[in-house]
Amino acid sequence: MGVVDLAVGADGTEVALKRVALHGTAADMDVARQRIRREAEVLARLPHRAIVPLLDVVDEGDDVLLVMPYLAGGNLAERVAARGPLAPDQVLALADHLLGALVAAHRQGVVHRDIKPANVLFDSESRPYLADFGVASSRDVTLGLTAPNLVIGTPGYLAPEQARGESATAASDVFSLGATLFYAATAEPPFGHGEPAVILHRAASGKVEPLPRHLPVELRRRVGALLAVRPDRRPTAAAAGGGAEGTEVQGPSLASRRRRRTLTLAAATSGALAVAALAAAAVYVRRDDRASGAAAAPATTAVPTTLCETLPYQPCGQPAAPGTDGVACIDGRADYDRVLANGCEAVPDQLDGTQLDGELAANLVPADDVDEYPFVVGDHIQLTCNGTITVTLTAPKGVSMRLEVLRKGEVLGTAVSADGQPGATRIGDPSCLGDDSGTLVARVTSIGSDRSASDYTLTRTGSF
Repeated sequence: MGVVDLAVGADGTEVALKRVALHGTAADMDVARQRIRREAEVLARLPHRAIVPLLDVVDEGDDVLLVMPYLAGGNLAERVAARGPLAPDQVLALADHLLGALVAAHRQGVVHRDIKPANVLFDSESRPYLADFGVASSRDVTLGLTAPNLVIGTPGYLAPEQARGESATAASDVFSLGATLFYAATAEPPFGHGEPAVILHRAASGKVEPLPRHLPVELRRRVGALLAVRPDRRPTAAAAGGGAEGTEVQGPSLASRRRRRTLTLAAATSGALAVAALAAAAVYVRRDDRASGAAAAPATTAVPTTLCETLPYQPCGQPAAPGTDGVACIDGRADYDRVLANGCEAVPDQLDGTQLDGELAANLVPADDVDEYPFVVGDHIQLTCNGTITVTLTAPKGVSMRLEVLRKGEVLGTAVSADGQPGATRIGDPSCLGDDSGTLVARVTSIGSDRSASDYTLTRTGSF
């Protein structure tokens, strides 16, 4: 995404200067710069020892310079190319180190989007760091930073959804870290070798090479879980690291493996094709049963005249789960607990756009919900010019949320609330002599991938 130069800071310390080229109209680039400045504060505070910190942001013409420490130990791609695969215990230690970095970033709503061996750096004492967690790859900084219709990332380490052009999420980062650990353990990329277009096609199809059987079971289990093709099948970074969201990834049962082996027929162009396909499926399952020691199926199998389809929220022959059409959530509802039986249990409120008079309680449903509440402020004569408005957000337990206070589209103040701890922003009187009364807007959005149907609270006090 840019050119990196070695430079010397004012104190004589060597630093890395990454030049990020902005694209788009002048207005797009101006918005991008403003967002970079706001997000730089978050990124500079990412609380983990394994993230290369952002030291400064410098404007230079149409470009932005990101200032970061210089790490002299090279990167993982170079290290494996020169020395071969890492030992299994080193790969597991590297996994724990970098998963902790992802947890810290994802809880702040920052998605890396381009984790790969070249972005795992080492200092002079071989301590690993995740690099390029710079502002250019923050979830909230996209417009003006990348050319339109551009797939962000390196084909050999992209999550399947990224390779298909879909938006990157925290789950995409988990996959890319798994792909990077695959390379560390094998010295081979997970999608094999070939032209970039071929690799991109394999990535979009999720055609991951199997991990070699000679690797320890624990290593194959942990890395394999990160490389699940479907994002919802991957553990979060916290769960993969043994955190509060889970301590281990359970393997599938024999019954579930057999169910996945059974071929599902959605349609057939003729009765003959349907019979042939069903017969092939029956033979395939019977051969698998013999291989696993189960009794062989009868030699003849009746072919059903109709097929009963099981949908995500509607088992075969059963009514659709509450709040769904059998396939997905309806009426703005969301499935936050991921329990299919109770459907989409998170119900949106009807408060968005109402006046913020003192205090209110509301939720963020569905997952991409953005709540905005206008409120009128007065401006009274104060000789000390110390009029202040305070807006406080308290997010539910287990999630993080961002508060922004705006006036005519301009952000006057921001705050973050996480895990039930309030966050407040205080806005002083813009001018002592002028009349600054008018309408402000409090905006509440989610940070990271975790969601809760519980209410947050929003309060505002004071005036100008």
